[in-house]
Amino acid sequence: TGLKMRAFGTVVFVLFVGARASEEGACYSHLSEKCDAPGEDWQAGACNSVHGGFRGNSDNLHRIIVDDFTDSMNYLLMSSSFSTDRVNRMGFSKYFMEQSDKMWGRGKDMIKYVLKRGGRMGTGFQIPPFGVNNKQIGDYDYSNEMKALGVNLDLLKDRAQDVITAYRHSLSSGSSEAATPFDPATAHKLEELSEEYTEEINDVAKRLNILGRMVRNTNTNALGLHLYDK
Repeated sequence: TGLKMRAFGTVVFVLFVGARASEEGACYSHLSEKCDAPGEDWQAGACNSVHGGFRGNSDNLHRIIVDDFTDSMNYLLMSSSFSTDRVNRMGFSKYFMEQSDKMWGRGKDMIKYVLKRGGRMGTGFQIPPFGVNNKQIGDYDYSNEMKALGVNLDLLKDRAQDVITAYRHSLSSGSSEAATPFDPATAHKLEELSEEYTEEINDVAKRLNILGRMVRNTNTNALGLHLYDK
């Protein structure tokens, strides 16, 4: 009986130590240190919503945000170019305005996600990003309907690749549990976004190829463009 009691006491002690160890996480340790400290100010410290591999993927998510807003501005310029008194392709103008609104909405949605995961938008945020040697807003050739749809398709594929890059990172594993970038929540969000891009890329490709067959006929291309715009 005495042996059983000693064994029981050992088990209880181990369980108690295990419970104490599980309590003493980064936030718990921060609370223990700060709650009894002098002064009335509060610092969040490790008590935040950052978890999993979010930090390792935050650069990729910020890249997506910047590209979404940049594309939104490009689509806005494309929309305005088709709504002039000389061009007057209001169907194309409306379409590219919808594309602009969609990309702007995606950028805002990704900002909300980054903030929910404990990230933040830095004070250096600007469109287009400073110091990056890529195309600036308005540098694309959308001087006619076919070229505009071609730009549309290329931009969608570029954004889909942004998502693939971030998605691949969210599923990778590091050398240790603490350093792993694996993050199922981010992966799930990017999966849904990737599916949306797949549908849109297919839709634009079909639009472009249908229009291409119409404009190749020189006898009817003007009427074909007019009807297609309607």
